[in-house]
Formats: sequence, C-alpha cells, structure tokens
Amino acid sequence: MDTPSADLILPAADAATLAEIASWDGFRPATFPTSDFPVDIVRLAGSSSRPLVVSRGRRADTLKALPASLRERAAAAFARASAPARTLVLARNRPLDVTQGPLVLGVVNVTPDSFSDGGAFFDAGRAVERALELFAQGAAIVDVGGESTRPSTYGETREISEDEELGRVLPVLRGIRARTDAPLSIDTRRAAVARRALDAGADLVNDVSGLRFDEAMASAAAGAGAAVIVMHMRGTDPRTMQRDTHYTHLIGEVAAELAESLALARQAGIPPESLVVDPGLGFGKSAEGNLVLLRHLAAFRSLGAAVAIGASRKGFVRKYSGVGEDAPNEERLAGSLACAAAAADAGAVLVRVHDVAETVRFLAMRRAIRTPAPANSPAIARAGARTASPSAAEPAAAAKAGVAGP
Repeated sequence: MDTPSADLILPAADAATLAEIASWDGFRPATFPTSDFPVDIVRLAGSSSRPLVVSRGRRADTLKALPASLRERAAAAFARASAPARTLVLARNRPLDVTQGPLVLGVVNVTPDSFSDGGAFFDAGRAVERALELFAQGAAIVDVGGESTRPSTYGETREISEDEELGRVLPVLRGIRARTDAPLSIDTRRAAVARRALDAGADLVNDVSGLRFDEAMASAAAGAGAAVIVMHMRGTDPRTMQRDTHYTHLIGEVAAELAESLALARQAGIPPESLVVDPGLGFGKSAEGNLVLLRHLAAFRSLGAAVAIGASRKGFVRKYSGVGEDAPNEERLAGSLACAAAAADAGAVLVRVHDVAETVRFLAMRRAIRTPAPANSPAIARAGARTASPSAAEPAAAAKAGVAGP
C-alpha cells in the first residue's frame, strides 16, 4: 500500500498567483514571460529545498535535472494531480460516476440550532420530506447530520450524547431509505453513530474531524465498505476550532493533515476510490484563509483522492459577497454559487450545499457553456454552410467585376 503523500502541485495561471504562492515559503521566483504561464509550483513536503517553479512547456527537461529521489517524488505528484476522478465507490460497492462533476451533495440538518436553517428540519418527518425534495431537485447524495458543527460565532452549542445523536439521525435515514435507494451520507464524528447509520442504509461517512476524533471511525467505515469524506478541522471540537486560525503555510499544513487522515483510512482498508478530501472551509480558518483554500483548491488533487468542498451560506460568503449581517441566509446564494464555480474549476467532484435546485441548474449551465459541440452537430454544419456560401459566389462576383479568378 502506497503511503499518502503531502507533496503538492500548485498551479499558477499568472505572475500574481505565482508571487502569492512563493510568499508562503519566503522565496522570490524568477521572472517568467507571460507566454510561459500557466506554471506549476512543486512543493515537496519536508524537503529542505525551496519549491520548484516548472513551466509546463519545459516540464520534462526541468524534472530531468533534479536528483533522482526528488524527480521521482515530483513526477508522482504530477501524476496524482493530473489523474481525473472517475468513480466514487460507495457502500455495497455502489459506483457513483463523478466524471461530470462536481455533483451536488444536499444538506439535511436534523438539529435545533443549525446556522443555515435554524432547526427547520429537526422533526424527523420534515427531515425525510426535505431529503426527498433535495433528490427531486437533483442532489446526487443527501447528507444527514444530527450534531451541530457551527462555529462559536453563531452562538455556543452543547456537545450532545451518542444516544441523542442516534435518536436524531436513525429515524430520518430509515425513513428516507424506505422511500428511495438514492445515495445517503451520514455526517458524524462518532464511529458508533456511523456504524448504526450505515446499517440503516447510509452509503458514505462525512467526518468533519478527518477520522481523528474517534480512532475507531476508519475501521467502522472500512467494515461497511463505505466511502469517506475526510475533512480538515483545526483540532477535533467544532466549539473551539476558531480560536486559532493562524497558519504558517495554510495549503501545506492543511494538506499534510489531510494526508495523515488518508493514511489512517488506507491502513484501515479503505481503497483510494472510496476516499474524498475536503479542506474544511470555516473549520478553523479565517475568512481570508477560506478564500485562499478556494483559490488553490486544485492543489489538493495532489493528495491522490477526489476533492469536495462545502462553502454554502458560510460567514465568509456573506462577508465577501456584500450581504448584510442581518440578512436572511438565502441572500448568500449568489456568493455560494460563485464558490461552486471555483470548485468546478479546480476539479472538485462534490459540492455540499443547502440550495440544491439552484446549484444543480447553475452547474448544468456552466457545463453546457464549457462543453464543445461535436464537429458533426447540426449547429456546426449550418454554420459551415453559411461560411461556405460566400466563397462559392466569389469567382462569379470577380468575373462580373472584370477581375481574374484564382
């Protein structure tokens, strides 16, 4: 089994982005002509060598000049970063095609104090109906959670017991599963809750602690053959995660801890095709840090796992999209969609959202715009015919004017 690596490839589309990335490691990169961009910054975890800036047109020659050990690590990181995610394997060997991603993971919070909906779906019956509604709106997966993980900026929360969490989520999961076979996720830090939820029909475990809160979580997921989203959080307690949001190298430190979580998963027997990493926007991050993570989200593909993101309705979205503090959370939709676009640009396979219908439509339109029409499509054929017509008439027009043809 290969040990997950925190070696990173950080793409830079322009000189300003390159300068930002270089500043984290305290070096000044060479000046590249505009024609050399985009470039890639190779950052080898734990290496005493400064990160290497590689022009894509000269990658082979640049890597060839490295010592053999560093060359092998850089080549492996490039291979991981460029490998497209194709299938996410869920519990019971259910394959989920992610080639058209990102897919939408809809949120159902079975809590009385959710920051996003204020406990609107705390009742089990309403939560079941909400999940079915989200599937009808186009959610590929519905994520059911019974523990509030909101930051303390939204008010203090109490830690609930395992029995209380089970009492919230199990009736909902069973109610959903009785009416649909669509994929379900359980949002929990506890192995015992995950086991019972998987028995009740969940297909995926979404652990905001990255398998670090409960040491039995990795084996619980592996035993059921479930997929796992390992998320980064500062510490393991949502109530204290925002006390320290300082990082020396945000991308590098988050990647290193996610690599450790991936190692725990692999040691427990969870295969790479069942693993997803999430850098954890808002979980021990400053507002500015969240923007950095979104801007450089593609770097996390270097970890060798699919990438997910959850920006929906979060505080930094309100702040940077110009929404007032007292405005309803629905006003954060536009900013949340901008984050979904950034996730799509970075190659993420899942976006966790509250506004499912709007996000599904937004991503569908983005996909339609960015998908080239096949050469034999009717639209292309008609355009070609219109282009050809004037050229066919040119010799006659030239003869009429007394000009010799070709």
